[in-house]
Amino acid sequence: MGAAGAVGTAGCGFRAGTDGDGDGPDEGDGSAPDDAEAGDDGTADDPPDGPDRRFRVVDDGFAVSVDGGSFEALVPRGVNLGMAKPGRFPGEAAITRAEYDRWLAWMGELNVNVVRVYTVHPPAFYRALAAYNREHADPIYLLHGNWIGEELLAHAGDAFALSAEFDRSLRQVVDVVHGETTIDPEPGHASGTYDADVSDAVLGYIAGIEWPPTVVAETNRANDPGPYDGEYLASTVDRPFERWLAERLDRAVAHEVDAYGTQRPAAFTNWVTTDPLSHPYEPFEMEDAVAVDPDAIVATDANDAGTFAAYHVYPYYPPLLNETPEYASYVDHRGEPNSYAGYLNDLVGATDHPLVVAEFGVPSSRGIAQRHVHGRDQGRYTETEQGEIVAAMYEDVREVGAAGGLVFSWHDEWFKRTWNLAALSDPNRRPEWSNVQTPEQGFGLLTFDPADAVPLDGSADAWADATAATPADPPVRFDDGGDGSAADDARELTALRVTSDAAYLSIRLEFADLGDGAGVDDAPDWDRVNYLLTLGLTGRGGVQLPHGVDATSASTDFVVRLGGPDDSRVTVHPRYDAFAYLYGAEAGLDLDSYRNPDPGAFAPIRMTIGRGYTVPPTGERVPFQSVETGALRYGNGNPDSPEYDSLADVHVSPSTDAIEVRLPWLLLNVADPSRRRRLGDLWSDGVDEYEPFEAIDVAAASYVPAGDGDAGSGDDGGGTEAAAEPIDSRPTNLAHAVPGVEGDRLRTVEYVPPTWDEPAYTERLKESAEYLRETFGRYG
Repeated sequence: MGAAGAVGTAGCGFRAGTDGDGDGPDEGDGSAPDDAEAGDDGTADDPPDGPDRRFRVVDDGFAVSVDGGSFEALVPRGVNLGMAKPGRFPGEAAITRAEYDRWLAWMGELNVNVVRVYTVHPPAFYRALAAYNREHADPIYLLHGNWIGEELLAHAGDAFALSAEFDRSLRQVVDVVHGETTIDPEPGHASGTYDADVSDAVLGYIAGIEWPPTVVAETNRANDPGPYDGEYLASTVDRPFERWLAERLDRAVAHEVDAYGTQRPAAFTNWVTTDPLSHPYEPFEMEDAVAVDPDAIVATDANDAGTFAAYHVYPYYPPLLNETPEYASYVDHRGEPNSYAGYLNDLVGATDHPLVVAEFGVPSSRGIAQRHVHGRDQGRYTETEQGEIVAAMYEDVREVGAAGGLVFSWHDEWFKRTWNLAALSDPNRRPEWSNVQTPEQGFGLLTFDPADAVPLDGSADAWADATAATPADPPVRFDDGGDGSAADDARELTALRVTSDAAYLSIRLEFADLGDGAGVDDAPDWDRVNYLLTLGLTGRGGVQLPHGVDATSASTDFVVRLGGPDDSRVTVHPRYDAFAYLYGAEAGLDLDSYRNPDPGAFAPIRMTIGRGYTVPPTGERVPFQSVETGALRYGNGNPDSPEYDSLADVHVSPSTDAIEVRLPWLLLNVADPSRRRRLGDLWSDGVDEYEPFEAIDVAAASYVPAGDGDAGSGDDGGGTEAAAEPIDSRPTNLAHAVPGVEGDRLRTVEYVPPTWDEPAYTERLKESAEYLRETFGRYG
């Protein structure tokens, strides 16, 4: 985690347990499948003689020579490709040949000319890349890395203790791209016969990971100072960590020269935390404690290919990108303030080597983890907004003079977790479901939609197999004045339907008549009718419902109130509020009111986005920050619709007299929907105890809003906004309910979600991909 214990490493939050990392619960324990299981025929395609390409670093970037011709400029327009997919951890190396073929074809259509991988993929990847490049005049080049687990580095402390292992992995990468090795099965790694020679497309190597500053500091402390003078690469400073890196890269280049008679550009991964710049406005000491300087590693006269700098740079972390005045006030090529471009401009100007921004991006996720001073946050963007921002970031990369950029990432990765939500899901089951709340999952240009998801567009066909209930009693009729009959029809529920998939619990309310309006602004009449949904997972009974409806519930942990756009939200029984349990003290909440809440109290569902810090040298205090993630957004959730909104939670369909709601599993404290497991009693058992649940108790009701309720969001646990109008001579003031009301008790219908071992999904390029296609084409 970051120095504050509040955020993950720059860009992608927690980085442990990702590609090639064999430690930790997020890696999984499956070994790589054999080639037949991977959907390949187990042999390389017979390649015709291809072009002889040579690559080198020139003053401002890369250049390529084809068949002995002159060197021509090559500017990376790339993507990063991980090794995970739904249902599998990255270490299972489960991506098939058919998937690689399809993805590379789509990359080409998006004007991608470079794909970067962090570690050795299955043989199918290299066969697919060789096949693609044989069939296309414009190849996709490869930047290849080798992985070393962050936990392994942290355990060793001194990087020199891992020199032999790191050298072996780099030699293996070289042999793999030349199609000259066989890797034996090993849990957490790809294996097989590597017989596809893709070396003619290998632009270079980017070794290692985002270096933990504690490891850099310990390596420098534990070893004598001094430079490294190698045959192909040398270090020019006395810091041992740069000496270690120079020797590792030198040995890799030497191996390729000795074994294959060629060499190509080489670099190491770097990031803002270990850049060589001074950042006095960085509030967390370890985010600016040590430097790893690419300029300290230089090519010797024997190295024709050269070296370059490779940085992961995201706009929202570390805080120095928000707090440094020179960055916050920097004006970009558009004439707009842009701290991201300001930092890149500083970094490029301070680096002698050509600089590739090897990771950049923002996620299209429902949840959010960090803010950016100019609105490039970590999450809570639609796919369209993601595309606009990522395309603008590539423009920034090019306009400040960087050598190129690689978007993170090609595809969404279900196994990922984010610092502010990591404690709330089962780490061993994360790949089995789509957690749209976590930003780390949503960086991809390619997404995976649950196969059985309802479209959230009002159409009824997809709900045919849903669990259904109808009302047992007729509605209460009111004399509202005006068109009272129309309001009564909108209050009359005719059916409640419930279904679910690998991402959402979805509910459809059907009505006698929502009205003749074209959408949520004029049908239903929200001043005359509101709706409640109650959801129970724990068996918590006898719960007094909020919003002044004078009713209790047989089983309720969450209440959804639908009061129209900007006035709809999910609230939680205070004792089941995970935010209050994890962050309530920091947020200044009265924790006693959560441990022992008052009757009828329900709390907004919030998400932490910053735990606060003090900015040196000004002494300004940036407070703890959160957002109300339980607030619901209205829109059309069907990707095939021209009105598609990837963040839509609620769809109102007057034409079919229906309102549909989809709720992310994590919003309901479900830690693993694939096996129906939820968080337990937080205040007694903490967040690490997962409890099975057999069903979800669901009910729906309509009521007449009084119009003079408290407009607050219920931060005190009351949740009393838009209270219900009283109804004389009735025990409850609900106008109608499904399945019904007994006395003052709202009855519930039981919904049993399906379980699964392998998630079913379909692939889809996000709307963001089109923005990259245009921008990459324009800068091609």
